[in-house]
Order: sequence, then structure tokens, then C-alpha cells
Amino acid sequence: MENAFDYYEKTKNTMPRKNVRKFVEMNVKPGTCIDLGCGAGNDTIYLIRNGWKVIAIDKENTEEIIRKALNEGEQNSLEFEKQDFKNITLNPCNLLVANLSLSFCDKKYFNDLWDKIVNSISKDGYFVGNFFGKHDTWANRPNMTFFSKEEVIDLFSSFEIINFGEMEKDGKTALGTKKHWHIINVIAKKK
Repeated sequence: MENAFDYYEKTKNTMPRKNVRKFVEMNVKPGTCIDLGCGAGNDTIYLIRNGWKVIAIDKENTEEIIRKALNEGEQNSLEFEKQDFKNITLNPCNLLVANLSLSFCDKKYFNDLWDKIVNSISKDGYFVGNFFGKHDTWANRPNMTFFSKEEVIDLFSSFEIINFGEMEKDGKTALGTKKHWHIINVIAKKK
């Protein structure tokens, strides 16, 4: 991502994503979480502070940004891995969070990535995340993957969908560029 560290710097003090806050309100017993495409770690930090052990994964080395926001005790609940989607390996987890990251996976690798995600989530574990929809401004980018509502629902055939929402709005990116957002949000429990 061009300007990746500018993006991380601008987003490091933002609130955790609404879907992650909603998930925490479900009072699921904390376990091990993978935050896939963790960026500056907003969701990671929030989950750690709510009792989760988090494996934060990003293609950039954002570990220092995340660790600076955690106290010494909280840092014991963080493991950081620098990986890209093409060659990723995922440990077993009770929760996998993927906010504003999965669509940055090239279409050529997405099915393999998705299989790894599904296989990493334990039975009765959860997925919390989102996908860029086909109406998004960036939908013409060749090295990304975009989805219709139906395609996202199909991805979750081995899950019970608990919360599903589609949002379209005009706005700006964290770096200030105008953009039409088309986001499909999902909270799902693996059967």
C-alpha cells in the first residue's frame, strides 16, 4: 500500500471498528484471536483490553506502533507476525478479525486465503470483518478482490451469520482522498 505508514500514523488513535465493539458486547469467552491486516492495531488493542490473546498480522511491520499503545501486562497478550496474503500461514484461533484488509488480497490468491481462514477458525469460533463491495470506488483495481452481497453470503456456507450489513456512502480515506465506500460487514459463527 502506498503511503502505508502515513495511513497507520493517521489511524493509530481511532476507535476500534464498530463490528469488533459489537462482537465484544456479545460476551463471548475470550480466547485466541487473529487480527488479519491489523494495521495500526486499533482492533488488536481493544481485544487485548477485553481479555483476548491476539496474533496481529500485517504485511508491514507495525508491531512497534501497537506495542507503544499497550502497557507491559497487555503486551504479554500480543504476538505480531509480518506476513502477506500470498504465502500466509494461520494458527488455530477462536476469533478471526479482518477489517478493511481481505479485499487487498489479489483475486488469484483469495480462494486459498479464504480456505486458510475457514480452517484456522475453531468449531464454534467467530469471524468478524468486512469486504469491499463491487460499487466501491476502488473496484476497478486489478490486484484487489471485490464482492457482491451474494458472494459474501456464499463464503459463509459453513457458518451461522449472526450480523450482516451493507453500507454505501461517499466519504474520504484516512489520507483525505474522496471515495465512494461500499462495505459488507459480517459477524459469523463457525458451525
